[in-house]
Amino acid sequence: MRVWLIGAGQAGTEALRQLYKNEEIEVIVTAAEERPLAVQQGILSKVDYIDVVNPVNINTLARRIRPNLILVDASAVSGLGRVTGGSQFSQSLIYEMATASDYPCLILGM
Repeated sequence: MRVWLIGAGQAGTEALRQLYKNEEIEVIVTAAEERPLAVQQGILSKVDYIDVVNPVNINTLARRIRPNLILVDASAVSGLGRVTGGSQFSQSLIYEMATASDYPCLILGM
């Protein structure tokens, strides 16, 4: 099984710990930064792709990665929390990304 993890913050790091228990699961990690929490904690040596994933480009990127399942770490993807209304806007973008995806998509940490 091929799993694409978008974001490697707290929820993504916990998901990685569980996914790595099964050697038959291949995990591809995309993050907006080079050293997300999972890299800082040593769970990952590096992310596979440094990119910002959004509702517009999720399917283009997914066709390249070809996942069986997409996991979105909402805590790592949402970067608008300090702006008035930013959390709600960010949450809406994450839900829209899952809705726009042509692949099965689960949101972690909402």
